[in-house]
Amino acid sequence: MGALSHAEKTTPVPWEKHGGSIGHLVKLAYIAMRRELDASIREAGITPTQWQALGVLCHMPGLTHSELMRHLAIEPPSVTSLVNGMQRKGWIRWERSPADARAKRLFLTAAGRRLIDSLRRATEPIERRMAAALSESERETLRRLLRTLVESLT
Repeated sequence: MGALSHAEKTTPVPWEKHGGSIGHLVKLAYIAMRRELDASIREAGITPTQWQALGVLCHMPGLTHSELMRHLAIEPPSVTSLVNGMQRKGWIRWERSPADARAKRLFLTAAGRRLIDSLRRATEPIERRMAAALSESERETLRRLLRTLVESLT
């Protein structure tokens, strides 16, 4: 085999040429989706992390600070600041846990539910656009494959 020319040594091979790593492709898809979603929720005066937290609490009411922290993959000081800010805005409330008086369970308020509903209307067109790129069968396959990847790493 002959030696590579200078151009061949320094010209990167585009990731598309070799299929790209799974992690890189997942990241690119996430970034593209996130950019669109963040722009639509920012107009409502809410941060992406607040939006995620409200969504988690909508689907899993009664989580503790530590459970919310795990679902959002953020550090303890960040979850405390996040929860305090959302309480000040009237989006969430807490109740003492009947099982452990030291634990606070977090719930959406009526204002938090209204905010979630209005933001869903703003983000649904983005979700529909993404879904339209795949058939129903492909969407189900993608969901199954992504769940498998997540489970393999957790």
